[in-house]
Amino acid sequence: MFSTDAIRPRNQRTLREAQGILWANLPPASNLPDAQAVKSPRALVYAPQVHQALERGNDTALCFVLRAVNRILSDEDQPNTTINRLWDVLDQPELNSALRQNSRMTLWQKKPPAR
Repeated sequence: MFSTDAIRPRNQRTLREAQGILWANLPPASNLPDAQAVKSPRALVYAPQVHQALERGNDTALCFVLRAVNRILSDEDQPNTTINRLWDVLDQPELNSALRQNSRMTLWQKKPPAR
C-alpha cells in the first residue's frame, strides 16, 4: 500500500537530489558533461516511486515543481538548454524556502573536506 504520508518527503528528497546534481556541476567543478548532468536527474524523476508520488500526490507546490521537472526532462532539448530550464525551476526562492534551504548560500556554507 502506498502511503500518502510518504509523498511529501519523497518529493522533497527527489527535488533536493536534483538540485544537488546541478549544484555539484557548477563551474569550476563541472565534473559531469552536460548530457550526464541531465541523465542523472532524469533517473531520479523517472523512478517508479516518484511516478507513484506524482500520480497519488496532492496538488502541492512540491508536486507541481516535480511535474515541471519531469516535463523538462521529457523534452528532447539540447543538454545545456535542459540544464538552464532546470535551473529556472529548481533555483526559485520559494522552492528553496519550501525545501528549507537557500541554494546559493548552502553551496558556500558547506564544511570543507577533512584532510
